Amino acid sequence: MEAIRAKLDALRYKPADWQLPVTEEWVTEFEREYGLRLPAEYRQFLLAFGGWSGSATCDFLEPLTPLGTGAWIDLFYGRMVPEYEVYDVRWATGSVGGAPDFVAVAAGGANGCMVVVRCGGRDDGHVYFFDRDQRALWADDEFTRMFPGLHPQIEAYLARRRAGQLPAKPDGYESLYLLARGFNEFVERLVPTDDE
Repeated sequence: MEAIRAKLDALRYKPADWQLPVTEEWVTEFEREYGLRLPAEYRQFLLAFGGWSGSATCDFLEPLTPLGTGAWIDLFYGRMVPEYEVYDVRWATGSVGGAPDFVAVAAGGANGCMVVVRCGGRDDGHVYFFDRDQRALWADDEFTRMFPGLHPQIEAYLARRRAGQLPAKPDGYESLYLLARGFNEFVERLVPTDDE
């Protein structure tokens, strides 16, 4: 955990003022309540750093997405006081609706997007960015209507999609974009972002 702590310090993440201590008993109750087993790396992280806020980005491991090249991560969910329950890992996981397969681990910037970790299955512990707007399901004209000046990367994504050249995704993963194959790898891949 020392390397993780050093990385978070370098990125200027700090405990949020509204966090409560994350205890072993609290995490065990969360797992029992949601009927899941947290991947070991994320479980250790949650116990040590749940409720930390800051600002960083992480590039997707997928070459083309309807979101561009990466995700913005501003807060790691933890155990929060009631006034800030939207940043509580239990509340956030419930709002994603993916439990017990996925747990919400961090806020992903605007529009309620989130970083999630897979619990169980062949990709246990993999970290994904969940696009709440589900842009992968939008028609092309929805992109141009919502974003009149499309970035060239989004145009490239749409062109490849029209040509049927995007990699196939498993059912249920259409709005998930791979960030890392493990939680520690995810933290290692975070880079500073300019808040300006």
